[in-house]
Amino acid sequence: MLTDYKFWYIQRADDVHISECAVRFFEGEVSTKDELQIDGSAKSVTRYRRTLRLDPKSMDHTKNKKLKKDHKNRDVVTYDTSDFGVISTDAELVQFVNSEMRKDKTRNNIPEQA
Repeated sequence: MLTDYKFWYIQRADDVHISECAVRFFEGEVSTKDELQIDGSAKSVTRYRRTLRLDPKSMDHTKNKKLKKDHKNRDVVTYDTSDFGVISTDAELVQFVNSEMRKDKTRNNIPEQA
């Protein structure tokens, strides 16, 4: 199984610096299936599909992190400036979360987030 994440929200202080974000983690698998093309032919397509939303308490790198409840009362991991410092761009935030995911040696990340 592969692991990935999605941002639930990204909050900015003073509309420039990122002050907080919340992240949801998922597990999924790569599958190959035939899909019908516009011209009527079939083409084999490989896709990653999420199959399970992970509980942050079950992951090594998120066990001691701050948690919030989402609208369905499920835990999401929150990071703030005490975790990632002063950053301004989404790319810096993605780089930080990718580095956090690499700390969990028991899981394999999708290539885009490795």
